[in-house]
Amino acid sequence: MSWTLKKKAQALLAAEEGTVQKDWGGRIAVALVYPNAYSVGMSNLGFQTIYRHLNELPDVVCERVFLPDPAEAAELARTRTAPFSLESQRPLGDFHMIGFSVTYEGDYINVLRILELAGIPLRVGDRRSHDPLVLMGGVCAFSNPEPIAPFMDFVVVGEGEELVGELIAAYREQYRDRESFLDLLTALPGVYVPERYEARYAEDGALVDVVALGGAPAVVTKRRLRDVNAFRTIAAVKTPNAEYGHMALLEVGKGCGRGCRFCLEGQVYRPVRHRSVQALSDTIKQLAAEGEKRIGLVGACVSDYPWIGELLKVVEDHGMELSISSLRADSLTDDLAASLARGGHRTLTIAPEAGTERLRRAIRKAITDEQILGACDIVRAHGIPNLKTYFMIGQPTETDEDVAAIPALARRMLERLRVLDPQGRPFGRLTLSISSFVPKPWTPFQWAPFAGAEALSRKLATIKQGVGGLATVRVLHENPREAALQALLARGDRRVGDFLEAAARLGGDWRRALREWDGDLEFHTTRARALDERLPWDHFEVGVKKAGLRREWERALAADAVPAGAA
Repeated sequence: MSWTLKKKAQALLAAEEGTVQKDWGGRIAVALVYPNAYSVGMSNLGFQTIYRHLNELPDVVCERVFLPDPAEAAELARTRTAPFSLESQRPLGDFHMIGFSVTYEGDYINVLRILELAGIPLRVGDRRSHDPLVLMGGVCAFSNPEPIAPFMDFVVVGEGEELVGELIAAYREQYRDRESFLDLLTALPGVYVPERYEARYAEDGALVDVVALGGAPAVVTKRRLRDVNAFRTIAAVKTPNAEYGHMALLEVGKGCGRGCRFCLEGQVYRPVRHRSVQALSDTIKQLAAEGEKRIGLVGACVSDYPWIGELLKVVEDHGMELSISSLRADSLTDDLAASLARGGHRTLTIAPEAGTERLRRAIRKAITDEQILGACDIVRAHGIPNLKTYFMIGQPTETDEDVAAIPALARRMLERLRVLDPQGRPFGRLTLSISSFVPKPWTPFQWAPFAGAEALSRKLATIKQGVGGLATVRVLHENPREAALQALLARGDRRVGDFLEAAARLGGDWRRALREWDGDLEFHTTRARALDERLPWDHFEVGVKKAGLRREWERALAADAVPAGAA
């Protein structure tokens, strides 16, 4: 083992509070892997929650593994060291199960890179009897896991707080060999065993069907947490080395009732389930007793939490400062802004998503220009110097005028933000964070084409030119080619697995892998889908009715797009 990497792991452990370290004797060993950097993974509440629940089981030892950075990967190769767990520095191959928590499609490549570095065969059919079982959970597991399905023994579809205990019980009581265990899992609600399903294609390459084999259910139904108050979603391990390591994160609920047509989270976490004020208050009280000074509320739309006023008072009564990552412009209030300002917030974030009211209605986010400008007034009134905004380009029905309206709206916002607040403090910076629209499964826009990297680059140029010369406006954006990669992985079927395997063997060089792949990128990305086309994710049931999605898609395309909130 590399002494350099071992010392780094020990330094990370030394900075943590709440780490669980168990003796391995007689226990089921689970490696919980976040296929990205330590700082990112340790800020993921879902990852932390599963870590805590698994370690609460007496006969389980759960340890964490993260993606090595380029220097670490080089050191692993140089010293012939396999990726190892943080807690005991055991190599991945020593565990009974390897569970990947995947939040972003781009991390699919990292999943395979980690298995490659560990010497574990990538394809399920190539694994040996002594290799660990490889599974996946997280949002991507119930969005569209098909591109990575050939590499997974099984996939946990849905919210895992209850399901992980059932999986361990099944392993403990029934595991004799891999095949018999997978036989058992096919009958467990919320578990998908990819090798028990056969994808069939037409001569033109279109997916015709996904056929269940060997007694597997024709449709895999997503697991939903029955009582969100029964499980606290907070960080189990505290570390200053996480992205949000300076605060305690607390999830206020699951889902969002807004129904934006582009948003995966607003669809697949239905129905919306808010944690009660009492349950959150109990957690806040405990966090305060542990010495926490700052709390970050997490959720799809925290400012829409029905009892946000009561919750603010609870936070302040315990002497804690408040942080919220993003707010709706139409639900930002003076009280909320004042609380955030007292907590030391120097930047607030809102997400208009589009430059015109027409396009906002089409995407079912009907925030008016005046509501956006009103949010600017509230920000300035409370002396918060910076405002960050999220916009998206390449959305269905978008025109050149809609794109040009983004810098025009930014100039109007800047005029309001430049007005000195009551204490005469000047405005700091307006940030335009521009993302590229990627059609996601289980949304009304799942049939829409991806705009393509070249078209998106032209739209970005329009925005940059439109705000040129404004010293206090900054434009941040992703590379449109990376958005094309995301579109491939979000919409692709099992044949995309060949590309993922090539990218892993090329050390993550996905651009080269795309050049060498014999698949058709445009087929999976820029091609519009017919409403009657079989989609790669149609053999899952996540609580979203296809008829409803189709209705919303047709409304979005209509000239008189239905406003948000309409039936």
